[in-house]
Amino acid sequence: MTMSLEQRYAFAYGAIFLAMGTFLPYFPVWLESRGLSPYEIGLLFALSGVVRMGTMPVIAYLADRAGAPVRVLRVLTAVTLVANMVYLVTGSFWPILAVLMVMTVFGPPIMPLTDALAMRDSEAGRLVYGRARAWGSVAFIVANLGVGAALGSLGPDLVIWVIVFGGALNVAAYLLLSDTRAGDADISGVGRVDIASAARLVRSPVFLVFAFAAASVQATHAVYYAFGTLHWQSLGLSDSVIGALWAWAVVVEVVLLWKAAPVVARFGPAMLIGLAACGGIVRWSIMAFDPPFWSLPLLQCLHAMTFALAHLGIMQFLVRGVPPQLASTAQSVYSALASGIVMAGATYVSGRFYEDFGGLTYLAMTALAVLACGAAFLGHRIWNGGRIDG
Repeated sequence: MTMSLEQRYAFAYGAIFLAMGTFLPYFPVWLESRGLSPYEIGLLFALSGVVRMGTMPVIAYLADRAGAPVRVLRVLTAVTLVANMVYLVTGSFWPILAVLMVMTVFGPPIMPLTDALAMRDSEAGRLVYGRARAWGSVAFIVANLGVGAALGSLGPDLVIWVIVFGGALNVAAYLLLSDTRAGDADISGVGRVDIASAARLVRSPVFLVFAFAAASVQATHAVYYAFGTLHWQSLGLSDSVIGALWAWAVVVEVVLLWKAAPVVARFGPAMLIGLAACGGIVRWSIMAFDPPFWSLPLLQCLHAMTFALAHLGIMQFLVRGVPPQLASTAQSVYSALASGIVMAGATYVSGRFYEDFGGLTYLAMTALAVLACGAAFLGHRIWNGGRIDG
């Protein structure tokens, strides 16, 4: 049976998020099993974020310049697959750091490049982006639950094996996609990166304020991503329960993304990001004080705000505010900022604080959410709703 283009993208997103849904909650557990301290774990994530900030836009630019992003994605996925396998023969901080740096250069660009391709084909009416992207979240949930349930019996190396499996599926997914599309010349924002225009865009105060606001909301997840599982384990929660909590947060996120149209129509980009920041203020303030177990599923519902609303807000801003020919550049620059320097700083602070203060470190994320809320308000004040000159 021939797969439709939407099904091929769904396969690619599923592979990406199968690995991501394992990496985010459980990679710190694997690192701890290798004898790394909380400070070293935080430092690894922080260094990865800094490197990611510099390399993601460069690789996105090279992919656009090459005019063959799928071929670039095939190379990226092949290298990351090999690098993930090398983790299995590492056992201390420096070898792990070396592998992580390779992963940081070649792995993170896969998601924004895939998004750029999927949004291009969605713009051309070839697929419904939301339906394809939703399968990524489904795979994320499966990874959360499956790895969480099996981790205790199969051991921490299971984390790496599942990531490797996801990487192998990812290689297969991009073999099913092609760079050739009929009518691509009529689709804006693909393969038309202009360095001077891109530089003007990223220097724009409006772009920087919106990117910083959304990136800061996403960075409030730093403690949750790096130490959430470890902290819940220290409180006596089982691996399967922790996996269920992670999965439940993504279920609520998927529901909001699936029903996003009226939400987006009702609120502008700045309001969406501001609401996400408010959700972060509530979520992390309560999490800091180790609330009773019954409240955790309710708090995890706020992931629909802290992640999904922020994502919707910045995506809407990029669609409405960025010139179409710079859409890919804007996407990669924002992704580098969100998963790079802002997240790196928040993760580094988390590692420094968590060793001494444990769950109270979530209060640092509350402070960052307050800052993001202020940036969203500033964005609302300075943006006129039109295109930024590029």
